[in-house]
Amino acid sequence: MRIHLLIPLVVFVFDLSAQTIPAVGNSQLPVIEAPQAPNPIQYQSQSQPSDPYNPNESTDIRRRNEALINEATEYQRRIDSKLQKEADIRLLTTKGFPSQSYQNGTACYYQAFDEIQNMLQGKQSMNLGRAIFVVENAYYDNALNYTDFRKTIKDNAMFCYQKIRQEKLNMNSNMVKNMMIFRFISDTLKIKQQGMEKMITHLPVKYDYDDYKSEKNFDSHFVTKLLRSQTGQCYSMPLYYLILAEEMGSKAYWSFSPMHSFVKIQDDNGGWSNLELTCNGILSDAHYMNNSYIKAEAIRHRIYLEPMDKKEIIADRLLELARGYYKKYGLDDFYLKCIDTATQYLSNHVNALILKDFYEERLTMTLAYLLDAKKPEIMKEKSPEAYKHYEKMQELNKQIDDLGYEDLPASVYATWLSYIAKQKEKSEKQKSILINQQ
Repeated sequence: MRIHLLIPLVVFVFDLSAQTIPAVGNSQLPVIEAPQAPNPIQYQSQSQPSDPYNPNESTDIRRRNEALINEATEYQRRIDSKLQKEADIRLLTTKGFPSQSYQNGTACYYQAFDEIQNMLQGKQSMNLGRAIFVVENAYYDNALNYTDFRKTIKDNAMFCYQKIRQEKLNMNSNMVKNMMIFRFISDTLKIKQQGMEKMITHLPVKYDYDDYKSEKNFDSHFVTKLLRSQTGQCYSMPLYYLILAEEMGSKAYWSFSPMHSFVKIQDDNGGWSNLELTCNGILSDAHYMNNSYIKAEAIRHRIYLEPMDKKEIIADRLLELARGYYKKYGLDDFYLKCIDTATQYLSNHVNALILKDFYEERLTMTLAYLLDAKKPEIMKEKSPEAYKHYEKMQELNKQIDDLGYEDLPASVYATWLSYIAKQKEKSEKQKSILINQQ
């Protein structure tokens, strides 16, 4: 990442006047009459060489002067580059990456941070839907309309309530409301329009096979994108579910397995079930433990398969805020502020550690480049202060490893991709997702 740092420039001024041809003054010289020669001498103009025996004298002087100027300019460039590099190293080692707050649009991120922090501190009521909206809206420079967002959520929750009523189910049952939301997202539902004979049909949310990793477009995992396109993936679909659960007053939780997330609910007897919205299934913890490459250390440290409540999910929105900020503006103190604040409220902070490790890794690499340190021991010799960031990166890596986190093996990921391809073939035979009236 390119660093823009400002330092004073030392300007070297070279006095070359002693080596140039003196200019002719404007004072009037006395006129001395001379006898007229038979063939008057034609005096040379000022643009011609003054020495008849060295006609290239002026050209040589100009060339020498130009060479001196070029040499001085190149010397100054090298000095400036060296001073700039030294200033960059000092700033990076003491304060980290410079603030990007001067850039247009960063104010939207600061506003989103303040609102979420107020929720976490109890200064504002916790609202998961609002927290998700303000984070995604910041990425769009606050161009989204919250009123429209709320109307969509309310309308969809009302659809679920009407379906519960028409099927004469218990309106107050937590399990009934959760299963209706699950059906609403994963199945085709129909309800009678009140006072009319028409039926309203709602088709399920489709899995976004084209960009499920948000590689083509960063916002592919946004809930607002899901509402626009009615397509989502293992990140946006559970969050959409949880927004509807909040609206309907049902209890549901967010949970993780490697490179994946899903909804966790509890029945009246205290038993837990996992709602897998990507394949419309209800799975056990054993399924994820046997198929998701979860290490024993990860289970012991509870970084996977644990239920995350509303406050923790809202705190986790600060990590998503940091990701979006980095995508648009890069790394700086605000990125770290989001991570450090979220960590205060998260019982499972492995994702916060990963994001912080990413920061220290980029900072260490940048310092290594500026110091021309190809090995850690060279960095330590040239700049002990810069080496401290290398040590911090190593410590963060150790903490992450000790928690049992490990990247999903390529073979396991390949199996998942094969599964996705088969599901895509089935999906292409289905109709588009629309809300139709019949």
